[in-house]
Amino acid sequence: MLALPSFDKLFEVECDASGVGIGAVLTQEGRPLAFFSEKLSDPRRKYSTYDKEFFAIIRALEHWTHYLIVNEFILHSDHKALKYIQGQHKLNPRHAKWVEYLQIFHFVIKHKSGKMNQGADALSRRHLLISQLSSNVLGFEHLKALDKGDLDFGELYEVCQNHPKGDFMVQDGYLFEGTRLCVPKCGTRELLLREVHGGSLAGHLERTRRSPWPGNISIGLIC
Repeated sequence: MLALPSFDKLFEVECDASGVGIGAVLTQEGRPLAFFSEKLSDPRRKYSTYDKEFFAIIRALEHWTHYLIVNEFILHSDHKALKYIQGQHKLNPRHAKWVEYLQIFHFVIKHKSGKMNQGADALSRRHLLISQLSSNVLGFEHLKALDKGDLDFGELYEVCQNHPKGDFMVQDGYLFEGTRLCVPKCGTRELLLREVHGGSLAGHLERTRRSPWPGNISIGLIC
């Protein structure tokens, strides 16, 4: 459950980036206040890992400026080099612009490993999963419409359009449980299972048994 923000408490921002998306979580005292994620444009997908992580920080601070501009806060990133961004002297034009923007804030930056940065990491990785499936599975977009009337996920989809329920949430029109995409009953489900076992997606998606949905299989997806 999201907590309500308090300007009397210390804000913390956790950021992460994947190959196709960025994610961030705003917290206080270990409780989430808000989530933010964004798909990277084609030019930004060509950024180095350092630049993607840096860009994730900039976009998160822009998104939550109204919370963060007032007092000092803690910024978490899983890229160690970003701890020293404000102490660099020779900067390219892009970094110089970003560092100049950071000067309006007062914060301490701390490294947080990917294992500890799970909220922001999950948001960025959902974009990666959607992008990968969209490029490999013809007609993948139609899953958005099928979720609404699906026997397994229809009710959850309607609820999660307004707010997350447990680990379930809707992102970019798709229903997720954590970082796993919920796939409704359709021909695409069988196609995805075949692809994971021996097709173009083999080796990319993890396949595990699940208990909440009897007889179903999770492959980085819930099928």
